[in-house]
Amino acid sequence: MVIVPFFYRSILKNNMTENQKYSIAFVGTGANGSSIAADIIHAGYEVSCYDQWPENIEAVRKNGFIIKSSAGTKNVQAKAFHFCQLAERIKKFDIVFMAVKSYDTLWACELIKPYLSDEGILVGLQNGMTTGIIETSVGKKRTIGCVVELASEMTQPGLVQRNTPKERTWFGLGSVNKKNVSAIDKIKPILSCAGTVSVSENILSAKWMKLLVNTMSLGPFALLGLPVQSGLSEVGMREIVIKIGQEAMLLGEALGFDAEPIMGLTEEEMRQSNRLPEKLLDTLVGHIGPAARDCILQDFLKGRRTEIEMINGLVVKESKKIGKSAPYNAAIVEIGAMISSGAIRPRPENIELLQNTIKRNLG
Repeated sequence: MVIVPFFYRSILKNNMTENQKYSIAFVGTGANGSSIAADIIHAGYEVSCYDQWPENIEAVRKNGFIIKSSAGTKNVQAKAFHFCQLAERIKKFDIVFMAVKSYDTLWACELIKPYLSDEGILVGLQNGMTTGIIETSVGKKRTIGCVVELASEMTQPGLVQRNTPKERTWFGLGSVNKKNVSAIDKIKPILSCAGTVSVSENILSAKWMKLLVNTMSLGPFALLGLPVQSGLSEVGMREIVIKIGQEAMLLGEALGFDAEPIMGLTEEEMRQSNRLPEKLLDTLVGHIGPAARDCILQDFLKGRRTEIEMINGLVVKESKKIGKSAPYNAAIVEIGAMISSGAIRPRPENIELLQNTIKRNLG
C-alpha cells in the first residue's frame, strides 16, 4: 500500500478542487475528441462526454477511453453519455468542447445550446471555418475559436490510435469578441493537459491558415489512399498540393486573412517565408508519424461522408464569389465525390486521374 504524506494529500485535494471549478462537456468523442478528453480527464478534470455513436459510448462506459500512441497505451475511465441523455441534464455546462465533424457543427450547436450556461463558452475543436457557425448559434460572447493540430484514428469503438503525441499536439485559442477575451484564461489550462496552447490575436486568420494546411494534407492524399509522407513520394504530388495551398492562400489574402502563426511557428517564420504553403506543409509532415491516415481517408474507408466540401469545396465556393477559380481544389472535390459515390476507390493510381482533371479545369 502506498502512503501519501499529509501535505501531498492537501496539494492533491486543492488541485482537484481547482479542477472541478467548471462544469465541462465534450460533444463528439471520435478520434480527436477522445484523445483530448482523455488527457483532460487524466489530469483530474471531471468531464461529461457525449457522442452520437451508440457503440462508442457503450465501449467507453465498459472499458474507458483506450488511447494508443508512441508513448504506450493510456486507459482513462470517463462519464460517457448518449446524445439523447442531454434531456436528463439539469445543471448547465460552463465549458463545452465540440469535436464533431465540421458539417455537423450547426445541428450540434443547436443541440447543446439549451444546456450551455448564459456565461458559458463553446470551443470548436474542428477542421474548417466553423467559428462563424458556432457564433451564429450560441452568440459571440459564448464563442471561442480554436485551431487544432492533432492526428489520430478511431479503429473501433472506444479505441484510438493517436499519431501526434502530446508534446507535438498544438492548440491555438482566440476570441471573436473583445468582451469575452478573459474566457481564454479558463480554457487554456484545460487544453494544456492535451498539448501546447498558444493564444492568437486573430483567430479567424489562424483558422484560415489551418484550412490552407488541410486543403493540402487531407483530401489530396486520401484520394490516393496513402498517408501524407508516402503520398508526397508519388511523382508530381508535391507540386500539386503546393498549388492547392497557393489557391487557398491567395483566396485568404483576398478575403482579408493574415498569415497568423499556427502549429508552433513564430510570426517571423510565417511572414518571412516566400513559400508559405510549403512551409506549413513541411511543418505538419514533421509533426505527424509516417503511418498516420488522415480523417478524410478514414471516412472514405468507412463509407462515410467526408469534410472535403467544407475544406477544398469552401475554397472553390468562395473563389467563385470573388470571380476567381480554384482548379486544383476543384479537382479534389470532383474526385472525392467519385470515391464517395463508389465509382472509384482510393488508390495511388488516382494521381493520373487527378492530373488529368486539373489539366481539364485549367482549360
